[in-house]
Amino acid sequence: MDKRAPKTVVMGEKPKNKYARNGIKEKYMKKKPTVYAVILTVWLGCLALLGWSLYELITGLDGYGPVRTAFIIALLAVNTVLLGMLWLGSIKDLTFSIAYALMHRRLEKKYADVREYRVDGDGPRFLLLYCTCNDFNEKALTACRKQNYRNFKTVILDDSSDPEYKKRIDKYALRHSHVEVIRRSERTGYKAGNLNNYLKGRKDYDYFVVLDSDEIIPPDYITGVMKYFAYSEKCGAVQAKHLATSGENVFQRLMGLSVGSNGTTVQVIKNFYGANALIGHGMTISRDCYEKTGGFPLVVAEDISFAVDIKNAGLDIIYAPDIVCYEEFPVSYVSLKKRQCKWTQGNLEYMKKYGKEINSSKMSWFEKLDIKLSHYSLPTVPLLSLMLILCMCALGFLGYPVIGYSLTVYAIMIIFLCSPMIPDLFVYHNNRNVLLLIPYFLVNVATYASLAPMMIRTVIAGLFGKKAVFTVTPKTSEKFTVKEILRYSWDSLVFAAALGAVAYFACGSVLPVLLIMACCFAAPVVIALSNLPVKERTPELEYVNTHNMRLRPEMVKLQHGCNFV
Repeated sequence: MDKRAPKTVVMGEKPKNKYARNGIKEKYMKKKPTVYAVILTVWLGCLALLGWSLYELITGLDGYGPVRTAFIIALLAVNTVLLGMLWLGSIKDLTFSIAYALMHRRLEKKYADVREYRVDGDGPRFLLLYCTCNDFNEKALTACRKQNYRNFKTVILDDSSDPEYKKRIDKYALRHSHVEVIRRSERTGYKAGNLNNYLKGRKDYDYFVVLDSDEIIPPDYITGVMKYFAYSEKCGAVQAKHLATSGENVFQRLMGLSVGSNGTTVQVIKNFYGANALIGHGMTISRDCYEKTGGFPLVVAEDISFAVDIKNAGLDIIYAPDIVCYEEFPVSYVSLKKRQCKWTQGNLEYMKKYGKEINSSKMSWFEKLDIKLSHYSLPTVPLLSLMLILCMCALGFLGYPVIGYSLTVYAIMIIFLCSPMIPDLFVYHNNRNVLLLIPYFLVNVATYASLAPMMIRTVIAGLFGKKAVFTVTPKTSEKFTVKEILRYSWDSLVFAAALGAVAYFACGSVLPVLLIMACCFAAPVVIALSNLPVKERTPELEYVNTHNMRLRPEMVKLQHGCNFV
């Protein structure tokens, strides 16, 4: 047990930790390229192996004739390049998982200096900015406002067009004190425009917290983030850890496991060895940071773009794994499909608009690489995978023995396919959820692989000029009929059938596309999982039970905010 006396800081004063004083750089905040040096070393080794394999395949060609041989060599070379590009991201996922396994205890100790701080005084002025658009969760907002801190105000930034949601929000504001509702006449700029509309030019706050409609922050959220801002004078934003609520149905219950494992492992490694991310909610921004960056960029993926602006402003983002918030995983396959479409559009828009900005930013080389591997993968991986499959089918049409070649490719790809799920083992191995890991793995793979047709369509449309659209992810659970299930999965079924037909005629077997076919044909089953309910717990009880905590009497009776002092 750490028996060091806590450092008392009155917010507003400059932090006085052992690294910030006397002009010494904060070692705690310093990022290192170690993990990415390992990633690139392993990747270069894999490229050498791919190059050697390509040479062996080329020298083994015989009896195809000069023209066919030239085409086969070209296709094998393209496949080698595609595999090399895909493997870089997979090696990153695998290395992050191994890095967490080896270093998580040492990294957890580095947060001890932050926990030493105890914030005294009335403290700064906080805003809880609840962003909504035809989507209002009264229970979640009420839970967020039960803070053991008084100097905050709740503002509902309502972009709703549905009169029913407007009516519900107005009633909530009337029933609760210190809740302000803001609506704008022109709903432009997506969520970023909604935030900027309220924040631009304001001086009556010190920090603001961004909440999505399903966000649940803990009672000690504000006092927790203040320690991070007190610890580092370069801290411009704090991103809290998230877990998923238990869910209303089997699909939401299983897929929600991925939220906790990512927040527990990957984001911690990124905090020390990569680029810190903002996820658009459960994040706190200082007024100084907001003013220096000029506000949120008016794009769909405003959180990704804003994170780069923060670094360019000379400030840092800190990931706070000890501040645990809750969110809902999309309630159904259909909801997830809409969210993935929005994310794909947003990341593609980000690549087109901000690619040069990343290259010229003040981030270190490995932070830039981390951003690109983390966010470029969503729109690029489906296209690269499709190109890989088509190349193998083309080799089959040319008479090349694709079956043996595809088995080798499959074996390696499956290893890398499993690598992003390794963090789940670290998080859930001593938890009752460990029994869910096998069905979770199967549903996870089937879900995201079957979304490939939609994502490929979305990327192609974006490349030809279709603008990104901010789509609100549906939060309401519903039962799907057989007709609806087929309507929402037809693209995956047609895609699987088409790939199977092409592969069969090209190679005499569907083996080269068997995995993607199986996942796409499983889409109706995955959709039907939303029809199977599970026992639901209320958000507040979810948090209390998970953390084995009791609300103190003064917290139960706590007023939901007060006027700024």
